[in-house]
Amino acid sequence: MIQATARVLENVVEIKVGEEVWICRPVGSSSPELGRRIAALFSTVYETFRSSEPSTVYSTVSYHAKRDEIIVQIGEEKWRTVSSVFGPMTYQYGGITYAIHEKLTGKFAILQGSTVVATGELGFRSCTIRDSPADLEGFLTNIALGYLIRTLVWEIFR
Repeated sequence: MIQATARVLENVVEIKVGEEVWICRPVGSSSPELGRRIAALFSTVYETFRSSEPSTVYSTVSYHAKRDEIIVQIGEEKWRTVSSVFGPMTYQYGGITYAIHEKLTGKFAILQGSTVVATGELGFRSCTIRDSPADLEGFLTNIALGYLIRTLVWEIFR
């Protein structure tokens, strides 16, 4: 299970991936300049740090509201979600297309074709993904962060 929780007052997102904990911080939040730290409160670009390597950026996840797009970058590789007006958000990973079908209740399912590969739920400043296959767990952790950033942006600007 993947469980992401925004700690708004601390300006971090904690993600539990099984037994491992990832810490996600907005880009610029560790800057000593007050202006950069305040701007980081409204950031839509986060860096992830895994507990096994706490000083190394594992991935960068960003959300772009105008396109309703989540971008995940791990090393040199980059993935983008594609949104449609009334359809699911889709992305390609490992040459396979996945679709995220959302309900108004905050629940969602991630499908490969017509097969459900994971289910999830958005809560108040949290995102949980259940039943994910082991080979998708790392990537879906970044998707959970993207969904959480998306929710925080909607909270701020509505």
